[in-house]
Amino acid sequence: MKFYTILKAEFKLIYGEILRRKSALIATIIYPYLFAGFTLFFGYSIGSPQLFIERVGVEPIIFMITASNIVMSIITIVDDVLWRPLHNMYIGTLPYIIASPINRLELFIAIPIPRLSLLLITGFTSIAPIYILYYGLNGIVLVLTIISLIAFGALTMSTLGIVIAGLIHTISDSWRVLNIVRPLIMVLLGAYYPRIFMPFAAYIVSLLIPSSHVVEAIHGILLGSTDNLYLLLALAIVLALIYTPGSSKSLLYWEKRKVSEGVKTY
Repeated sequence: MKFYTILKAEFKLIYGEILRRKSALIATIIYPYLFAGFTLFFGYSIGSPQLFIERVGVEPIIFMITASNIVMSIITIVDDVLWRPLHNMYIGTLPYIIASPINRLELFIAIPIPRLSLLLITGFTSIAPIYILYYGLNGIVLVLTIISLIAFGALTMSTLGIVIAGLIHTISDSWRVLNIVRPLIMVLLGAYYPRIFMPFAAYIVSLLIPSSHVVEAIHGILLGSTDNLYLLLALAIVLALIYTPGSSKSLLYWEKRKVSEGVKTY
C-alpha cells in the first residue's frame, strides 16, 4: 500500500470525525486562547509583565499565545502516535492492523498529519489576530513564518514519538507510562519554559528532542534574531533522521511482542 493511500485514509478518518463532532472543532479553535489566558491570568496575578519582558525578551501575550500553539501542535503529533495502538486495541482493530501487510513506519508517520493540518489551519485564528494587533501588517509575514516552523517542528517529532510508542506499548498498563511521558515532553520542549532557564540535566535531555531546537528557533525570531536559525533547523532534521531506524525497529519489536503474547482487544 502506497503512503499516499495511507495518508488519504487517515485524512478521511480524522476530518470525518471532526465534521461529525463540531464541538471538537470549536475546542481546537479556542484552546490556545484558554491556555494562554489561564497562564497569563496567574502570571499577571503573582508577577510583573515588565519583569517577564526583561527576563525573556518577548511580550507575555505574544509569547504565551505562540507557546500554546507550539505545544498543541507538537503534542498532537506525540499523542496521535502514542495513543493510537491503545485506541486500536480498545476498538478491536489491532489484530487486523498487525495482520495486514501495511508498512508500519509509513502508517505511524501518516497518523498525526491530518490532525496537525487542522491545527495549523485553526492556528491562524489564534496567532494571526494577536500578531497583527501588535505588529500591524508585518505580523502577517511573521504569522506565516511561525506557523511554517511549528509545522516543521511537529513533523520532526514523529520519529522520536514512534520510538517511544514502540517501546512503551510492550509494557503492561502502558497508558500509565504515557501519562508520565507526555507532560515531561511538554516541559522539555521549552515552549513555555525556555531551555536557557532549565536545570543542566533537563537542558541536556531537551537537546535530544528534535522539536526543541525548532522551538528555540521560534523564540529567536520573536526576539528579532535569526543568528542560529539554520543551525537549529539542521539539528532538528539530523535528530529526526537519527531516530528513524530506531522507530522502525521499535515498531517491529512491539509487533513481535504482541504476536508472541497474543493480541488483546476490549
